[in-house]
Amino acid sequence: MSTIPIKHVEASLDAGMAGQVVIGLIALSTDVVTEYELRKMLPDDGVSISATRIETHNPITIENLQGHAHEIAKAAELFVPRQAVDVFAYACTSGSALISQAKLEAELHRTVPGAKLTSPMTGAYKAFRELGIARVSMLTPYPDKVTEAMIGCLRGAGISVVCCGSFQIENDYEIINVTPQSIQAAGQAINSPDAQAIFIPCTGLRTSSIIDSLENSLGKPVITAHQAMLWDALRIAGYTQPLTGLGTLFAT
Repeated sequence: MSTIPIKHVEASLDAGMAGQVVIGLIALSTDVVTEYELRKMLPDDGVSISATRIETHNPITIENLQGHAHEIAKAAELFVPRQAVDVFAYACTSGSALISQAKLEAELHRTVPGAKLTSPMTGAYKAFRELGIARVSMLTPYPDKVTEAMIGCLRGAGISVVCCGSFQIENDYEIINVTPQSIQAAGQAINSPDAQAIFIPCTGLRTSSIIDSLENSLGKPVITAHQAMLWDALRIAGYTQPLTGLGTLFAT
């Protein structure tokens, strides 16, 4: 036992994180991009991210994506105390297209009753409504079957995909290597005069740095996975401070 005396000192306490909007990020086990991208988009203060993971499997298939639903409850349960999180964000675009918001919320509420939840597709659908968008050109990194499923999900939500391009990558850990410059070039290549906006799903793509420049070159809104999810999470949490450099959506 130590013979050094331990001096008890008095701590001053404040509200801690009570003044922050806390986003409980539920990212995929293969995702090393979302936290990086969101932190580039967040303000210097007022909003923080607390992240956990759910297991996902490669290759990217519809069956593997649908399996995420059962992991949501376990992931959310790891946040203690649960009331410390203002809104949860399930960070998978294709998963949130294939699994309904109602199903995701039902799974979440098994362990965190009443918790609020968004996702890239939930945010995107709200963004389309906010901006009056019904026709998009879409750029994905996915295999064709997953891209086709995304087109069908958008159609079911009243959004027509008038032009579509894909990098056709089967594994999450390869998607993260796609350069922002190639995303911007592909976005310009798949633009259509019939499209009211460019939609770039997938939280594995690094898009934060090209949203404004792509919008300026095309003269139309660009909606991306991280951008739409963050925009919706902040709205749900009641955060009202303006954020610049993130496109038309954040200017609304």
